[in-house]
Amino acid sequence: MKVLNFNELYAFDGYVVEKVITERVAIQIKLRFDLRRKPRCPSCGRRCPEHRVGVGLAYDLPVVERPVVVTYPVRQLRCRPCGEFRTVRPAEVHPTRGATWRLMRVVSTWASVCPATAVGTMFAISDSTVRRYDKAVLEADLPEPLLDGLEVLLVDEKAVRKRHGYVTVVLNGRTGELLHMTEGKKKQALVEFLEMLTPEQKASIRAVCIDRNGAYKAALSEHLPDAEIVHDLFHLMMNLNEAIDRTRRAEWHQAHAADKKVIKGSRYLLLKGREKLDDNGLDRLAALVQLNEPLTRAYILKESFRDIFRFKRPPRSARHAIRQWCRDALNSGLPHLAHFAKGVLRDIRHVVAYFVHNITSGLIESFNNQIARVIHRACGMTDLDYLTLKMRAQSLQQI
Repeated sequence: MKVLNFNELYAFDGYVVEKVITERVAIQIKLRFDLRRKPRCPSCGRRCPEHRVGVGLAYDLPVVERPVVVTYPVRQLRCRPCGEFRTVRPAEVHPTRGATWRLMRVVSTWASVCPATAVGTMFAISDSTVRRYDKAVLEADLPEPLLDGLEVLLVDEKAVRKRHGYVTVVLNGRTGELLHMTEGKKKQALVEFLEMLTPEQKASIRAVCIDRNGAYKAALSEHLPDAEIVHDLFHLMMNLNEAIDRTRRAEWHQAHAADKKVIKGSRYLLLKGREKLDDNGLDRLAALVQLNEPLTRAYILKESFRDIFRFKRPPRSARHAIRQWCRDALNSGLPHLAHFAKGVLRDIRHVVAYFVHNITSGLIESFNNQIARVIHRACGMTDLDYLTLKMRAQSLQQI
């Protein structure tokens, strides 16, 4: 059995082990200065006289299931060339967290896969301390976002708190790397990111995929006038499904008592793609369309709109098909579908851009689901900077 060598375990730069005190509840490691090393200013490297010496304390990884406390002298040097006082402590210890970097990194690794409460129990620390350690490690280790050579951006908003607490999320559309996440979903939230870009970085961006958020569109038109705005198919279909469901509810209010039960339970049938319905669902859908003509027209329009985007086609052909669909919707006698069609015609350039760049928000929708899981695992998260660091780490792991 190998005997623990505390001099090797605690060979901190500029320090040596003076004493090891083993107690029932903890192990204390007392360090002293290595007298062979003369005090030097950490900024300029010149030798400096000591102004005063204090004592620092840091927790380290447990040894034989007992917590370890490291005490060490802290020098305050007076550097005349720099004209300032400098504090010197072991590089292996975080300057403000009262813990060694190796303890914090192990805690951070566990915090990436386990709830903070479970990690806290494992290391006999509070869950808030786990989060502080994790945040400090992520701040130190994560690289800056790669903003050079961007071609496609994905932009979306995500609710992170109750009562409409939203953040704006910006991803690299090619790699899925999180580039920016900030509070709010208005124009300024996206402008904050766009103003970080240099003219060369802006010039490389060819397309930006967004939902039909007018605030984002205004920010992009102002700061990225040469990039093409692509309206995301996912949000288009979501808006269309909302129009279909409003039509269903309107028909329910006008239906006879005998028909209301059938219409009330038809939401899933109308909104689900026909290829995803089983035999029972197809039979129920057939009964529904025979029962109500407006819902039949709404369902046919919904499926024909999906068919336009089902296959690749030239942009000119797509524009013609979308315009024809909008004419059919406007003449359908269904006010909610007609309202949706007017919006599509107004933004048809951005809708057709999907067929030019063939990009969707699939990456960012998946990323938003990951945000929800991280918040759920943390039992809520109020520190947006910490959440951003956690999500950025996850996005880099998936590249």
